[in-house]
Amino acid sequence: MSTRAALRVALVTLLLLLAQTTVILWIRFHGLHPDIVWLLPITAALLDGPETGALVGFGSGLAFDLVLPTPLGLGALVGCLLGYAVGMSTAAVDRRAAWLKPVAALIGCVGADMLFAVLGAIFGQQQMVQVDFLSLFVVVAVSSVILVFPVSRLMRWALQTEGDRRALVSAHSPEGGRW
Repeated sequence: MSTRAALRVALVTLLLLLAQTTVILWIRFHGLHPDIVWLLPITAALLDGPETGALVGFGSGLAFDLVLPTPLGLGALVGCLLGYAVGMSTAAVDRRAAWLKPVAALIGCVGADMLFAVLGAIFGQQQMVQVDFLSLFVVVAVSSVILVFPVSRLMRWALQTEGDRRALVSAHSPEGGRW
């Protein structure tokens, strides 16, 4: 990942973290709210593979840890494992398939919340496993399936390289070719 891409990923992470800690906290269903930060490593892994997914997951999870009252590093560990797992499990799948993003978001976000709660309980946060997991999974699943598409567009912008940029000239102009 280039320095420019890393800075754009950090900007997208900050944007989603701000959205998570302000707007998303107002969206509640039975006292539970969506977790959109897990979508960052999922979309990064779908766009650029397991290593990028793990790196983005570690960075976004560490940023998430800074605003959570949980053990520092728990979000980073879960994000790193999530990004790598999504990247490895979708490596043999056509990444342009329309069903892949929502399915990966659904399974990845629900799995990340479960792993986060179980590891939190192992590290001494017993209250993390004393929630209504069925309601939590419904809220997280629905929100992640809906929000994966805008987050994917942001992550595509963040991870683009100089060669990926689309030409701004018209196809019919002297500078541009027919195709």
